[in-house]
Amino acid sequence: MKTKMNTPSTMGIGLLAALTCLFPLQAWAGEQQTWLAVATNGPVQADSNWLYWFDGHARSQDDASGLGVSIIRPALGYKVSDKLSLWAGYARVVARRAGPDTEEHRIWQQATYPVADLFGGKLSGRTRLEQRLIEGAGDTGHRIRQFWRWSRPIQGTDWSWVLGNETFIAFNNTDFGQDSGYLQNRASLGFAWQAGGPRVEIGYLNNHIDRPGADNTNHNITLALFF
Repeated sequence: MKTKMNTPSTMGIGLLAALTCLFPLQAWAGEQQTWLAVATNGPVQADSNWLYWFDGHARSQDDASGLGVSIIRPALGYKVSDKLSLWAGYARVVARRAGPDTEEHRIWQQATYPVADLFGGKLSGRTRLEQRLIEGAGDTGHRIRQFWRWSRPIQGTDWSWVLGNETFIAFNNTDFGQDSGYLQNRASLGFAWQAGGPRVEIGYLNNHIDRPGADNTNHNITLALFF
């Protein structure tokens, strides 16, 4: 009789550690942070093409010693087909700093879509446009975020591999400090667990940020709950 395992394999943990070591050693000079998230999305009603979306985030700063960023992000969407869903939403973002907090309003639009079956898993994409309005600033920042996600079940378990990458590109310069071109990249790897209810994901996220003078790399432990 086959016994069902409820933890990732030893080989999986080894691969996770090996992939983490691929990042340059000097990059570990950045902050160590913790990112927590809760998210839910689905049809507004059974068999409806209209969709709802909500995600909330709490992100630490200063080596995970205090709350740095909070985000509340609702949206409505429409399922065009099994291959494409379109969304429009709003985000309220508060970044806590040594001086006055930075308060941001974002209007955003996105497309979500499956891409392909790849290496025994599924590759999907999300393309998001954002219009950023910072309280106290006069300009509106425009940028695009391209996200790719690959997941593959671990045979005989309730666990899956999860790999992701998101790149941020700005379209314009602003008076609040956004420069056109490459802004940042978020590369993540970890595990997802689901046994009939909400999905839990835990992993590591390497966040490279382009900054004047010297770039910054943050090392984040991520924990997310999906309904």
